Amino acid sequence: MTSKGLAGMVAGDSKIATVGLGNGLNYRGYNIEELAEKSTFEEVFYLLLYERLPLRKELERFVETIANERYIPMHLQQILEKIPATAHPMDVMRCVTSILGTLEPEDGVDRTAESISIRLVAMMGPALLFWHHFHRSGLRINGFTGAQDTVAENFMKLMTLKFNERIDPLIIKTFDVSLILYAEHDFNASTFAARVTTSTKSDFYSGITSAIGTLRGPLHGGANEAAMEFLRPFKSI
Repeated sequence: MTSKGLAGMVAGDSKIATVGLGNGLNYRGYNIEELAEKSTFEEVFYLLLYERLPLRKELERFVETIANERYIPMHLQQILEKIPATAHPMDVMRCVTSILGTLEPEDGVDRTAESISIRLVAMMGPALLFWHHFHRSGLRINGFTGAQDTVAENFMKLMTLKFNERIDPLIIKTFDVSLILYAEHDFNASTFAARVTTSTKSDFYSGITSAIGTLRGPLHGGANEAAMEFLRPFKSI
């Protein structure tokens, strides 16, 4: 007799995203293709947090709020310097989340789930690239690149170290669209792992750490990396 496991069982409901329901992927009722074409990641992030798209002034303030959260604490910098250069970037991100949870613990007042989510989105790229550049050339970068730099702009400036040069808009748009497409997938494995962790009333950082650990696997987020490695040897299409 074959076990059906949890087939047919409802694990939970979501009013944030729809996926696999016959009408494609939607974020709070907005079709993902329309969001990818006409919105920025910051607009989508705002939509996911506050249940509506921002007005122009609200978006400008939100982008600046994220930009101001890109500083990397000195203790975290010291830890990033000690993480081996051979470490996997996902392991670095998992470590960053866990360490930040000890340096800036959730308290429900000044550090809420909302503010921590903004902090992590703002700082994850700069922290990852601090580690990358330090082990590549000994350079200690400053994560802040401009008050109105988007997540995609900030990452590309830090990645290329071109702070005063124009980054190709197509590169920024491509990365921005990628962030939008990955922003929310309802009950994927990593989201489910985060929900399980936080269902025990554990803190926000623990939920994100669980999610990153799950995303790391080759049957989930790591599948993209595996596909790239498969394609790397090919010299033409």
